[in-house]
Amino acid sequence: MKNNIPNPHPCTPLHFMERGMNSPKAKKGVRWLLVIGFLILSFHAPAWADGQAGLDIAVLKAGVGARPLGMGSAFTAIADNVDAPYWNPAGLSQIKNYQISAMQTKLSSDADHYYISYVMPFLSGGLGLSWIQIGMGSITQTTATTDAFNEVESLGIFSYYSNAYLLAYGQNITDNLSFGINAKYLTSDMPGLVSIEGASAYGYSVTPGLLYKPTKYLSIGFKIDEMVNYQKWGTDTEETVPSKYRLGLAYNTLILNSYPLILSADLSQINKAGYVAEANGGAELTIGQIAFRLGTSDNSLTAGAGFGAEHIRIDYAYVTQTALSKDNVHRVSLTGIW
Repeated sequence: MKNNIPNPHPCTPLHFMERGMNSPKAKKGVRWLLVIGFLILSFHAPAWADGQAGLDIAVLKAGVGARPLGMGSAFTAIADNVDAPYWNPAGLSQIKNYQISAMQTKLSSDADHYYISYVMPFLSGGLGLSWIQIGMGSITQTTATTDAFNEVESLGIFSYYSNAYLLAYGQNITDNLSFGINAKYLTSDMPGLVSIEGASAYGYSVTPGLLYKPTKYLSIGFKIDEMVNYQKWGTDTEETVPSKYRLGLAYNTLILNSYPLILSADLSQINKAGYVAEANGGAELTIGQIAFRLGTSDNSLTAGAGFGAEHIRIDYAYVTQTALSKDNVHRVSLTGIW
C-alpha cells in the first residue's frame, strides 16, 4: 500500500508535527514507546481475560492460519496474507499475487478442524474465498434413561458438521486507508441423529474492517466481528451472538538494520454487558527466509516459525487453546504463492 501523504501548508500545525516526528530523536523515542507499550499489553493480556468465556460462533472460535496463531492471534493490523479474509478483510487491499492455503487440526480426540483459503487481486483490491469446518464423526447416541440392568441403550451413530463459507473483499479508500468486508454463510448438521427433529441450521454473518497506515512503520486495524448475524435451526429456534469490536496495532522496524521485526497487539471487546476486554500480543522476527514468532493468547503463550521459498510457504504454530483442545497444540499451514 502506498504511503504518500500530501505536503501540508508550511504554516500548519501538521507541518511542525511532521518535522518533529521525522527527527532521529523523535523516531527513536516513538519506537521505544511502542515497544514498551506492546510488551505491557502482552504481559497483561492473561490477567485481563481471566475468567471470561466469550460468545462466538463455534466454527469460527478456533482461529485460522499458523502464522497469525503463532503471533498470539494479534493479526488485525497486519492481515497481509491469505488469512486476511478471516482476520481483517481490509487487509485484502495489500494482496498482490495469488495465494492458497490449507490447514487441518485435531481440536480434541473426536473433533477435526479444516481450513482452506484462496486470495487474489481483483479489480482495484483483493478478493478472498475461505472455508472452515469443525466435524465430528461416529458419535454414539444413547437413551437418556437406563434399562433394567442399569445400562443405557444405544440408538445409533450420528455425526456433527459445522461449516463457514467466507466471501471477502478489500480495497484502498485512500493511499493510507483501506476498507473491507466479509460475508459468511453458516451451516450446521447432525446426520444420523434420531429422535430429534430439526437437527440442522443455516445462517449468515457480516464483518466489516478498516486498515489505516499513518506511516510506513505503524498500522492500525479495526473490525466488528459478527456485526450482523443470524442462525435458524430446523426446530425454528433462532440464534444470534453479540458482535465483537477488535482494535489492532502493528509496528514494523528493523533489527541491526537488516532483520524485519513486527510487533502487534489486539484488544477486543464483546458487545454485551459483563464482559471485559481481551488482549493479545505477538511478535515476528524474519531472518532470511525463516520467520520466528512469539505471542500470548487465551491466557497462554504461543510460538511458531515459518519458512518460505519462491512459490511455497510452510508455517508452524504451537497453540494451547484449553477451551477447544487440551492436548493437540500443533498447527501447520501449507501455502502456495504465484
